[in-house]
Amino acid sequence: MAGPRGEYRKSAERRAQILDAAFAVFAKNGYTASSVNEIARAVGITQTGVLHHFAGGKIALLRAVLEQRDARAEGVLEARRGRDFLLGLVEISRAQAAQRGVVQLYRNLSAEAVDPDHPAHEYFHARLERIADAVTRAFAEVRDDGGLRDGVDPRTAALRTIAMTEGLELLWLNGFDVDMADDIRDFIDGYLVDPL
Repeated sequence: MAGPRGEYRKSAERRAQILDAAFAVFAKNGYTASSVNEIARAVGITQTGVLHHFAGGKIALLRAVLEQRDARAEGVLEARRGRDFLLGLVEISRAQAAQRGVVQLYRNLSAEAVDPDHPAHEYFHARLERIADAVTRAFAEVRDDGGLRDGVDPRTAALRTIAMTEGLELLWLNGFDVDMADDIRDFIDGYLVDPL
């Protein structure tokens, strides 16, 4: 089936350009210090042009940027379970090494969003819960298949894996010589009977 044509295609292309610019501006300045006007200038249109595509303004842009990135990561994990899901986490960490801007944006925004008044607070809170539940499920599936070491609690393993992943990202962003994918694989392996 053919893709969108004419004005619809142009509108979709412009929307994608705006999202790319928003991502770059948010990654560089953080959400709070960024403006719709700056994003509009990066695309070469007016602020009104941006608002035509994102009626909710800066908050709508932020949500769209976050949802786009998360959809890509969730696509990697879709239909995976147990060990294969955990291996998908390693694959995501490997891909992150080529996406410094993505990692930096998420670290900056997640820190800003700790404030309950931040417009992305609920998004990041719900996102962390969703990730923690999914990783807990994967460790529980590994346990049910007989692949988890004795005494390992799936929820504890999940929370520690998330903390390790985010800590490795922070170290990497600060110039430490870490291999996020290999290090998170080694960490997860510590919970498993057989390594990934």
